[in-house]
Amino acid sequence: MAEPSTAAAAGTATLTAAVIGMLPGIDANAVVGAFCGATLFVISAKDLGIFERFAYLLISFAIGYLGGPALLGDMLEQSAVSAFIAAAVTVTAGLRAIDGVKTLDLKAWLGGRK
Repeated sequence: MAEPSTAAAAGTATLTAAVIGMLPGIDANAVVGAFCGATLFVISAKDLGIFERFAYLLISFAIGYLGGPALLGDMLEQSAVSAFIAAAVTVTAGLRAIDGVKTLDLKAWLGGRK
């Protein structure tokens, strides 16, 4: 059984997503999709601390809601699916890109001599 604090946090986050989805001018399908994708990422990132997980949850949710339908809207009819994909992938791709830039040898990549 889950700890009471975990259940309370999950309930609060779900209620927050539901309230956001009911606001006028907000695409409720995209909110639900982005929330599910962000939650999936946070649950699968077991090696991160609680504050990092919370920050990544917010980043993933925002990018999923704003970027998913804009980027994948032409290919996918439902905004919830595009927001889910964007939210689940965005932080992982961003972290991989940052790691790649840190180890990039620009001289070798451009064909220069060492």
